[in-house]
Amino acid sequence: MTDDEDNEDIEAPGWDVIDRWVGQHFGGQTPHQFTSHTPYELDTPTPLPAVTVWRTSAPDGWLYVTYGLTELFEKSSDDPDLSGFGFEMTLRVPPVPGQNGNSRPPAWPLRLLQGVGHHVLSTREGFDSGHAIDLGASLVPGDSDGPEGCELSGLICVPDPGLGKIETVHGSVLFLRLFGVTPDELAILGELELGDLVACIAELSPMAVTDPRRGSFGEDPERSKILTRYRLGIQL
Repeated sequence: MTDDEDNEDIEAPGWDVIDRWVGQHFGGQTPHQFTSHTPYELDTPTPLPAVTVWRTSAPDGWLYVTYGLTELFEKSSDDPDLSGFGFEMTLRVPPVPGQNGNSRPPAWPLRLLQGVGHHVLSTREGFDSGHAIDLGASLVPGDSDGPEGCELSGLICVPDPGLGKIETVHGSVLFLRLFGVTPDELAILGELELGDLVACIAELSPMAVTDPRRGSFGEDPERSKILTRYRLGIQL
């Protein structure tokens, strides 16, 4: 994928509304936009047309937003209420240690999002809030620019806490936040009802930041208590 800020003269109402909606949350910031040379080609590793990356604050980091699981250009599905699969994915990660605010975002999340997007496009099976995904391997490939030995190997899907859901000319679009978890966390979170799941993640990480350098919350004195409370169904 290439970091590209050029706009082609093609009508893309679905794309435009995502740009406007996400952009208004970032006060005139110009995002990094990584476009694919092989959009929708399932024999390649980058079938999603684009991923934009926005610099975040409170906490500092990056927000990745996919383009391509909804109908960006014209209506092609039979469901008037949903745009495409009805969702685009988001992923929020912390900054790379030692880099300043003007640095480029890490590339490993692009590979992760394209990989999940490839699964959706090839199987024609989408994800929704509350779904748990066991990748069977680290979120961060060993040959990437991410940290070595990342313990996160699963993803939990929750509504993006900032972007939520919008209506477009082609139907609704839910921004689905992917939250990276360890195997022991996946075993607990994957069994929770949606309301408890969202509440639990909000306590563990209020902005659902996927930190590839962290260990299991089960080894953290305070966060392990949160996991245990929700696993036992104890409401405060």
